Amino acid sequence: MRLVRGSAGRFCGGDVRSGRRGLSLLEVLVSVAVFMGAMTAIMFALNVGQRAEVSARLQSEAVLRCESVMGEIVAGVSEAVSSDDNPFLDDETGTWYWSADVTAGGASGLLQVTVVVEHRPEMTGEPNAAFSLVRYMRDPQLFLDAAIEGGSQ
Repeated sequence: MRLVRGSAGRFCGGDVRSGRRGLSLLEVLVSVAVFMGAMTAIMFALNVGQRAEVSARLQSEAVLRCESVMGEIVAGVSEAVSSDDNPFLDDETGTWYWSADVTAGGASGLLQVTVVVEHRPEMTGEPNAAFSLVRYMRDPQLFLDAAIEGGSQ
């Protein structure tokens, strides 16, 4: 097709092509590098979010398990004695353990009960989630002694 220069100095007519036909290799490489950097940042953020979700879930389960054990001790279902590394009976994975420390409280007839629950994965053995709960309660032995004395009189 023939191009004719118009009065304003522009070419008139059909197919006017500029000097550029596409992207240069440098532009393509820069855009791919920017895209890969953005994808890396997004994947890192997703990974951090997933780890935080797992940590929060384990911490919540540790709190619930600790409150459960403390409730059993206070209700008298479990004996108020010190014990270490007791597995949970309902734990299918075998990674949750609890310990209880029972000491004399500040006053007579008062016990300080400390329950610690830990999640220990098989791979490391180090706890990655733990929770500790301290509660003061009356010594249940005092009630038993009083009942025995009352019954014998």
